[in-house]
Amino acid sequence: MRVVVDETRGDSAGRPHFRGLHHVVIASFGESNIFVFDILRRTLSAHVSGAAARDYGFWKEKLIPISLGVLGAGMGLVPVHCACLEIDGHGLLIAGASGAGKSTLSVALAEAGFSYISDDWTYISEGADGIVAHGTSAPVKLLPDAVQHFRDLRRHSLKTSMNGELAYEVDIAQAFDFQTKRECAPRWLLFLERTESAEVEFTPMRSAEARNYVSSSVERLPAQLHEAAALRERTIELVGRLPCWRFRYGGTPQFAASQLMEFVVSRREEICA
Repeated sequence: MRVVVDETRGDSAGRPHFRGLHHVVIASFGESNIFVFDILRRTLSAHVSGAAARDYGFWKEKLIPISLGVLGAGMGLVPVHCACLEIDGHGLLIAGASGAGKSTLSVALAEAGFSYISDDWTYISEGADGIVAHGTSAPVKLLPDAVQHFRDLRRHSLKTSMNGELAYEVDIAQAFDFQTKRECAPRWLLFLERTESAEVEFTPMRSAEARNYVSSSVERLPAQLHEAAALRERTIELVGRLPCWRFRYGGTPQFAASQLMEFVVSRREEICA
């Protein structure tokens, strides 16, 4: 990473705009803050204002997660649109469409004793003993109605997120004092669906469905990144081999978290048996 700081410019980082050509991506955060990502060479060059350079929240909550998303393909990271939590060495990936409630359920699971890793995007890599799931420093984003389930949110204010939504964006460790981790070894993959009735249902899924979902989370790579594309396909194949279920539930996120805790306990017993 090479960063040039222009102290003559005092404007803070604005909303991001992206443009790409082949293996190069350019991101602007206002007129003074330009970032050039070279995925092939795994480098980032930037010109930023003094105000943006000193904005710790910008780097921690926006730039670093964005950099992982853009440069990850060149570093063997596969972005998956899912939450990730861990308990007693066993990782749980929770996938689902936007608005399915992954973030709310993630906080409820952390409240129930899981370690929080990520709530929206998780980065998967291939390790010596299988796949590894990595979180980022991005804050957890909760929609306004989440305050009904988590009273601690009353101490925080709603903000306008990068996609324009009004939401609570908080550091989960600071806001709730929950345990967090940077990475884990995933053991199971669940696909979250909401229902109107207060009930739960676990339905086994085929590996092909899991692979197709992960493949849909990633963008097509240019020809210059053929080695990265091959590595990504192998990682996606390993994710698809995880035991997969469709998890349908209605009711509160705390109710869903209690059912998932029972599910994980029973699966752990099967592994140890």
